[in-house]
Amino acid sequence: MTGKFYLSRRQFVGAALAAIAVPIIQACTPVTTPVPGAAPEATEPPVDTTPPAAGETAPPPEAGPTALPETGQETAPLPYTSQTDVSGQLEFWHFWGSPLRRNAIRRVIAGFNEHYPEIQITETFVPFGDIWTRAIAAVAAGSGMPDVLVDTVQLFDRAQNNIMTNLQELADRDNITEADFWPHAWAQANVEGNLYGLPYETDIRVLYYNKAQFADAGLDPETPPADWDALWTAADALDSIAENGSIERMGFHPLIGNIGLDQWAWCNGGEWQLEDGTPTINAPENVETLAWIQQWSDRYGKENVDAFQGTFGPPGLQDRFMSGKMSSLVDIQGYTSFLNFFNPNLSTEEGENLGYGLGAIPPAPGHEPVALSGGFALTNPRGSQQTEAMWEFAKCAVYVGQASWARDTYAVPTVQELARNDAVLNADPRWSFFIEAMDYGRPGVFNPFYPNMLEVLGPAVDAVLSGAMTPQEALGDAQRRAEEEIARARG
Repeated sequence: MTGKFYLSRRQFVGAALAAIAVPIIQACTPVTTPVPGAAPEATEPPVDTTPPAAGETAPPPEAGPTALPETGQETAPLPYTSQTDVSGQLEFWHFWGSPLRRNAIRRVIAGFNEHYPEIQITETFVPFGDIWTRAIAAVAAGSGMPDVLVDTVQLFDRAQNNIMTNLQELADRDNITEADFWPHAWAQANVEGNLYGLPYETDIRVLYYNKAQFADAGLDPETPPADWDALWTAADALDSIAENGSIERMGFHPLIGNIGLDQWAWCNGGEWQLEDGTPTINAPENVETLAWIQQWSDRYGKENVDAFQGTFGPPGLQDRFMSGKMSSLVDIQGYTSFLNFFNPNLSTEEGENLGYGLGAIPPAPGHEPVALSGGFALTNPRGSQQTEAMWEFAKCAVYVGQASWARDTYAVPTVQELARNDAVLNADPRWSFFIEAMDYGRPGVFNPFYPNMLEVLGPAVDAVLSGAMTPQEALGDAQRRAEEEIARARG
């Protein structure tokens, strides 16, 4: 799968205009392995599938009920089994405090109220780092919990600990099944065959590359690198290194972008655990992948890479890609809306603006691309007295509201029908590429005995890139740490 798309017109300008007021962050990853010594870039993509960066650029609006819009128009029938006569007062907690997402979720709520006038929703912004701590404390206290909570891949852990309501009976009653959803999205909301949330938004990672720089370097601007070997060869042509070793332009680096060791190992046939939860962190494929990442670090020099990353500007024309400092990198589809808005002049030396291209994540030779597809789910904390009303809101938000949400945020809807056939989304010539790329998305790694197991990868990468350990030693140490944590949890 190759990308032959270029930036010839702006799409979704309204969404991107609101988005530039906030930082871009990485999408929902259980673990990231940034280049050690460099602070992670404070970014927030148009699809918000990971914690918002600390420090909103503007204070979030006050929480309050969302009023019913006075459209005066007859509403379309709902595409699911509905109980529109249900009434209730819902407290909805979310972490979408940026102007873009706050307005987007309010639009979803307003659309819901057109169909459900007897359900009133008070939506409340709670910072990403606090939302689950507060919800869990409320459940433990028996009061004060929200009726609707935006949750993540840690839902498995909260379901096992009886913090969230089992929604399977309601799903069976209304014939809500996996058939409507991307498989990875459904899997992340299910625990041992029971539904604990309705999947809400997802994403996919792809390769972005500067077509003008490729052309100037004698590479085919219509053909992105197909595998790791091609990435290395392209970087040979694209790199610009000063005599003192400082980096002026970098063709590629596997740890600069929205991806880390965890996903690169998948692209090399690696896995991080067996089906029974036994960790396989030091498997040969994973060790080989970390050695490959080390080769890239050695290519440029760790200190040079750290200094180079310090030159990246904030999201916009001076960021790592739009500024031309990085010729290619991996990011989620949501980065496209920023490229659409800023419309960078990615021109050849002769002045021809070729724009950017898209490609699948390059795997190791002989392997297929694989990447994390993150996302969220709408859940009902245990103790809520509004489960029926919550369920009606969740269905409407997921099956109907995700269309407007995706138009505003460039998120991929978890309902495949919306993602594949929404006319507004498909008006963007790049959208079909992202939907095709969804075929290689998969859920994150979750170990029931050690939910944050992949946190052991960060120190392993640090140790290797600093020269303290070999890849075999570092992942062997990470394997021991994971085994000890799992043994402790199992008792």
